[in-house]
Amino acid sequence: MQTIHTPNTEIPRAKTPESVGVDSKEVQAFIDQCIAEDKQLHSLIVLRHGQIACEVYRSPYSADYAHAMYSVSKSFTATAIGFAIADGLIALDTKFADIFPEVRGVKEDPYFEKLTVEDLLTMRSGLCVSPMMDKTKDRWFQDIIESPRVSEPGTAFAYISENQYLLCAIIHKVAGMSVVDYLMPRLFEPLGIERPFWETCPRGIEAGGWGLSIKTMDLAKVILTYQQDGCFGGRRILPEGWVQQATKFQAETAKAKDALDTKVGYGYCFWRCGGYENAYRADGLFSQFGIVFEDLDACVIMTGGEIFEQKMRDVVWEHFPKAFIADAPDAETSPIAIPAYEMLPVHPRSRIEQKLEGRKIVFNKPLLINVIGFPTSVVPMTATFMGKDKAGNITNLAFHALEDELVMTWTEGKITNAIHIGMDGQYRWGEMTLGQIPFHTCAVGTWLNETTLQIMIRPIEAVAARLLTFKFRGNVVTMKPEALPHTLEMAESLSGSVKGLFKQEIVRKAFSAALPYVVPLIDMVHVGVIK
Repeated sequence: MQTIHTPNTEIPRAKTPESVGVDSKEVQAFIDQCIAEDKQLHSLIVLRHGQIACEVYRSPYSADYAHAMYSVSKSFTATAIGFAIADGLIALDTKFADIFPEVRGVKEDPYFEKLTVEDLLTMRSGLCVSPMMDKTKDRWFQDIIESPRVSEPGTAFAYISENQYLLCAIIHKVAGMSVVDYLMPRLFEPLGIERPFWETCPRGIEAGGWGLSIKTMDLAKVILTYQQDGCFGGRRILPEGWVQQATKFQAETAKAKDALDTKVGYGYCFWRCGGYENAYRADGLFSQFGIVFEDLDACVIMTGGEIFEQKMRDVVWEHFPKAFIADAPDAETSPIAIPAYEMLPVHPRSRIEQKLEGRKIVFNKPLLINVIGFPTSVVPMTATFMGKDKAGNITNLAFHALEDELVMTWTEGKITNAIHIGMDGQYRWGEMTLGQIPFHTCAVGTWLNETTLQIMIRPIEAVAARLLTFKFRGNVVTMKPEALPHTLEMAESLSGSVKGLFKQEIVRKAFSAALPYVVPLIDMVHVGVIK
């Protein structure tokens, strides 16, 4: 009988961090600083010499669940383009109009005759796509190509996530399949990565610049493959020469950004790093990072929910590459751990639960939420802001009491969800859908007093938790939704791209001044009645 040898798709684990030249105390100091400064670190993997020196997760986040990658998705889109070039389907200088000749009639100018694949990879398309573009409509492609042009293709850097959507559209056209299907035999399967979720437009084209969810270890495998010049486990995965092209300085970014790590250059959907000269990274909103230290044979991979990414990167540079030391197999090793997220306290149950049995709470529908297209709390600007489905108001909410749990059922947008809520200080696991995106959830609740119920729901694949506070007065119920981190902080982190649309400084200042007053309206109190 012929023996079939299956390639090893696991990253080897070091005996100790010190044995591969990683200072365990320094790694723990990094984690401790993140916790002390309330940096939302969800997971951390440190690689050295091709081995896992450290892998930790902040419960309830774990190795078993995928995590939203946001703009790290761009690096995967670029990887697909690298394969397409190697397969002879396109070239860096392929004109966009040669792939989509219909765009030549959009406007009477030579723009699309100049726009190339490389211009999209390097964020030098010249397009200016509004972050408020309505993605609920089946017009992503048309709205993007009809967007204003602020520069000639290939001349000026502007960070526009929709550039990568156009790259995904190219893959669909030239390969005749989705980007995920295209990457399965080329990247995901060779690395032992299960088929991932990637948000799409209504036509099924991957968002490209966002929307990918994968496990932290899956990201580590891909980043290690880049660090090892496209190889994994002694096998070539990426096309020869692609890593060097994709990760080197390709576009000047100093004029576009002023943060330490966003002003030193951009490659093919990878950033060069300012905190350490010989480093590059895949970088996603809310501190999703895959950092390669080119001359230290090391990588740092992390997921999180820290809104102000440069603040998190600053903490990274305080401890890395300081944590990389000479190999010391016999050195003493310290434990590396990260504390779990705190849960709600346990309080006595309320008699109101009996009153709610078999009944439902019908909430009003705040018009603003419908108009602006955001769901209440839970990441209104992170889970669905860029999505094709904006969810909507919460209503038709019902509770069913069990011994140590509440079962909560509610309708949100077009979807009805039901989850179990631990009332004994322990999470209950379940699933829900928000804006057509599936999430695993853990939920816990407590009665703060006889008439006030608080419930925390954490969608594991997202970056934030949803905190719902109910107050009962007779048959009238108010519900205050909040996001953790708070919606205002999320909006402030995203406001830069929105303010960039306004040319006049006075308008930008007015936008910033209005933000603290407008954003809380998204998480406005809902008023309902028990029926």
